[in-house]
Amino acid sequence: MKIDKNCRWVLAGAVGTLMGTQSQASDSGWQAESGVRYYSEDGRVTSVEPVLQLSNTNEQERTISINIAYDSLSGASPNGAAISDQIQTFTSTSGGGSASRNGSARDGDDDDDDDEYEGGTVTQYQAKPGEVPLDPSFSDQRFAFSMNLSQPVSRTLESSFGISYSQETDYQSMGLNGGATFLMNQKNTQLSVFFGLEKDEITAAGGTPLGLSSTQDEIKVNDSEDKLVLDMLVSLTQNLSPNAIGQVNYSISQSSGYHTDPYKIISIMDDNNLPVDYVFEHRPDQRTKQSLYAAFKVHMLGDTLEASYRYMWDDWDLSSQTWETKYRLNLGHFYIQPHYRLYKQSATHFYVDSLNTTDAAPEFASADYRLGELTTQTIGGKVSWQFSPDQALSLRLERYQQTGESDAAKMNATISQISYKWRF
Repeated sequence: MKIDKNCRWVLAGAVGTLMGTQSQASDSGWQAESGVRYYSEDGRVTSVEPVLQLSNTNEQERTISINIAYDSLSGASPNGAAISDQIQTFTSTSGGGSASRNGSARDGDDDDDDDEYEGGTVTQYQAKPGEVPLDPSFSDQRFAFSMNLSQPVSRTLESSFGISYSQETDYQSMGLNGGATFLMNQKNTQLSVFFGLEKDEITAAGGTPLGLSSTQDEIKVNDSEDKLVLDMLVSLTQNLSPNAIGQVNYSISQSSGYHTDPYKIISIMDDNNLPVDYVFEHRPDQRTKQSLYAAFKVHMLGDTLEASYRYMWDDWDLSSQTWETKYRLNLGHFYIQPHYRLYKQSATHFYVDSLNTTDAAPEFASADYRLGELTTQTIGGKVSWQFSPDQALSLRLERYQQTGESDAAKMNATISQISYKWRF
């Protein structure tokens, strides 16, 4: 499955954050930053991510940047089934598997053949009454690489081009991006336009299940699926004073192809609110997302304040708002940077907690809590020590809290990171 935090690398290397791009342009030679990020959900998924970033700016102000990352995830992940007053037994395979209540495939159908699945190793797990059904066998690895090249074309024009590649156990992504930055008003104003193209291939182990078909039927329609994503971003950055800078962005992303998570299921409940079957989810094959972003950064009293706001909406009726602020307190060779982030999201029009046997079959449906109402908060901070002109060591520790419409959405996590930066 695609790792959620694998945000699109297509445009990430092309757009600097506020003053970051301007300050780096003046640093010649090679710079490197390596680190390890540790993410641990309470009782759920744990992730370890080593990262290496390299960049070089020559005398002609041509900059090349390279990013390499590896993720390893394991733990328990919600499978989409609803909470029940009964024990629920699920069969997990490398391709999705089946589920049952009270340990049988269906009422009156106890077939040992369900324990055999040619797509991979079969395991069974249970959710106790009142528990969120969690698949404890979740595991994935990801390798990601991106490279970007930017250079001046003239005194008032800069161009950039980049490539990206990401490989997971059952997901492969390749991307291209390019863009231009126009420098105006004695370089106090920057107007940037970037485009990105991403081609994804999803190879669910055991094959792609038929959307909204029973997990017991094991109907597979394809060995692999494709998705194509087109991105555009327009960014305006303005120096507001010698100590302040602002930025506004508009982005649009259009994707077509396979958007469904082939491993997520939905409970079919009877009139007594008891599960009688489980079906695979099914999402639309088209999606258009748009967002507006505004940020402000100011140096004051020797410190730095950053604040930003982002509003996103799409044609699945999902919308979100993100508020984020950081304050960098400079203490000589040290700095401390508290951080707070608030995120609120509405649900898609096809999100359900479960389906009922008396309901008409929907065209699309998903019980994935990530498509429902969500509220998340991240609070923490970063400490950095510049122990030489060319070397710095940083530590980051944050606490993440998530609530939502679904019981599966209730989750807390700890995020920690250590990184080392140097020039050579």
